[in-house]
Amino acid sequence: IWAVLRMTPQDLWIVGTRSFAGELADLAEDAGFNVRGLLEPYDRKQIGATIHGLEVRWMEGTAEGLALIGTGERERESIVRRTLAAGWTLAAVVHPRAHVSRRSAVGHGAVIGPGVVIGAHTTIGAHAVLGRGVLVGHHTEIGSFATLNPGANIAGNVQIGVGTFVGMSAAVRDHVRVGDSALVASGAVVVRDVPSGAEVYGLPARIRQPLDASQDDLCDTPDSVSQ
Repeated sequence: IWAVLRMTPQDLWIVGTRSFAGELADLAEDAGFNVRGLLEPYDRKQIGATIHGLEVRWMEGTAEGLALIGTGERERESIVRRTLAAGWTLAAVVHPRAHVSRRSAVGHGAVIGPGVVIGAHTTIGAHAVLGRGVLVGHHTEIGSFATLNPGANIAGNVQIGVGTFVGMSAAVRDHVRVGDSALVASGAVVVRDVPSGAEVYGLPARIRQPLDASQDDLCDTPDSVSQ
């Protein structure tokens, strides 16, 4: 789907009005879309305003085709449900200066920024966001709703869980699993498995607060990762 969208210019609306929405509008235009405006999901006072040089409309009741989620918060599932319920079709956008292996797959609603490199036999989940310059190795799985911030480096044979947040310039070594809804801080270097829901910082990455008394503060308990 993403390859077709890149080659065929179409009208597109961005869900959200904050700074991330402005960046995604620019990215989408680079990818060949005609960005019509912004869709406000929260504050009706914004309707009719011009933000980032684009008209603002209320998200619900005005469905006209393709939309792209432009809200940067980690919890994007609820806004995706609202957007779909309002009748919009969610687009995947791949920047023309990204390199995506022909043997990889990009899920619907995903955003792939400029300078991203995705290796062979890798899967990017639905509604995942990969920021500028993210590197993802071969045979890696990026979960749905995951966020990989600019400069993150994910090695090969890695699993990144659903809704996981990887900060700027963080690195995850090969054959590591990061569980669902985990947080990897900016600049952290993950060398061992990270349990679901954990927050890890530093070099090597350590859990900020152990999940239970039996767990050491080093991320060295692969069996504790949720299946």
